[in-house]
Amino acid sequence: PRARGGMLAASVSRPRVVLGGRRARTKTPASSRSIVKTRAAGAGDGESGGPSLVPADAADGLRRYRAVLGPLFLAGGLLHVPDVFGAGPVSAACDVGSFAELTTPLKALTLLWAVGGPVTATGLFAGAFLGDVGVTVIASTEIVLGIDFPDLIAPATLPAPIVAAQCVNIASLVALRLWETAEKRAND
Repeated sequence: PRARGGMLAASVSRPRVVLGGRRARTKTPASSRSIVKTRAAGAGDGESGGPSLVPADAADGLRRYRAVLGPLFLAGGLLHVPDVFGAGPVSAACDVGSFAELTTPLKALTLLWAVGGPVTATGLFAGAFLGDVGVTVIASTEIVLGIDFPDLIAPATLPAPIVAAQCVNIASLVALRLWETAEKRAND
């Protein structure tokens, strides 16, 4: 017999190992199966029982985007803080022992990351426009320096995968914002 929601009311047998290596069957009450199935269906897209890879709407897409980038920009910012004191990855790449020995463009990029990374992450965690602005500023700076002006930051370099990732960050943000705008227009 079927219970509410189309669930079978009968118990289902499942294998269980007992002493001596023999398998026995035990009954699982239908009520516990219903709870598990209901929770699984509610956690995802309703069809497969798991979360969907496709965002439900622009707000969900922006939330997911910010959730991924927040920790990355925080880590990037914290990684550059030691460079302000001459003891980080940029300082090591340039073989310098103090911030003052870095070139002006490297000082600016280092400060942008050391201050802007955590500020951007805070905005991303809060779902604020400030986070999107921070991503745009930092990503654009790295793209321009990495592609157009690599000599300005020599002997440090911006590896091609970092520049490519920043291009993806900007493209993703623009696409999500355009989607959000289209949804708002459709709802007005």
